Amino acid sequence: MKPFEKWKTEEVRMTFGIQQVETHQLMEDWLNSYFPEEEKHKERIEELRIRLKRFANFWAEEDIKVFFIIPIIDIVNFYSFGKYRAFMEATMAAQIPDIKGVLQDLRGRVEFVVATGEQDPQTPFFFINEYKAQIKVVSDPQGQLLIAMLAAQTKNNGLHLPIYGLYNIGQFWFFIILNGREYVSSKAFDATDKDDLKQIINMLQYVKVHIEKNV
Repeated sequence: MKPFEKWKTEEVRMTFGIQQVETHQLMEDWLNSYFPEEEKHKERIEELRIRLKRFANFWAEEDIKVFFIIPIIDIVNFYSFGKYRAFMEATMAAQIPDIKGVLQDLRGRVEFVVATGEQDPQTPFFFINEYKAQIKVVSDPQGQLLIAMLAAQTKNNGLHLPIYGLYNIGQFWFFIILNGREYVSSKAFDATDKDDLKQIINMLQYVKVHIEKNV
């Protein structure tokens, strides 16, 4: 059994036959989403942006998570009592047929997943699988995210597609959509830039709306 953290993007592609596409309407819709900035959050968001700009080159992985990513995620508030919530450090397992039809046993931990369920994730919708420090990236955060998203498809029995996700390298955020066996990724968004950070928050809010339409 190969854990999520051992998978690389090329391995995921070759083993399961997924393909990257340059553009997709789903990604265009996500990128073009717009939600008015709430006045009550403006000061806090700017405070977090300035903090990241000062420390991004020095923070370790846990620093990024605790002092920036989780506060930003909390502003969006991925929680609806009795419907869905965010899970931290959740373990997922799935059997996925490879391109030869052989079932591959997968198991791994995801840093953050929004799913139905109260005690354990049931139907996953959205992943943030890696918080990689900018000063040292030795693994493949995209590959780890993709394999977790494939596991989610199996867990959902193909329902509630597409699967949304993102991974982070220091101040840079990369958004990914997995739809069937195709995936598309965004450009890098720099969370120390005011406009990019607004876009990041818009895209998180778009995912929340998507989840609420499908629970």
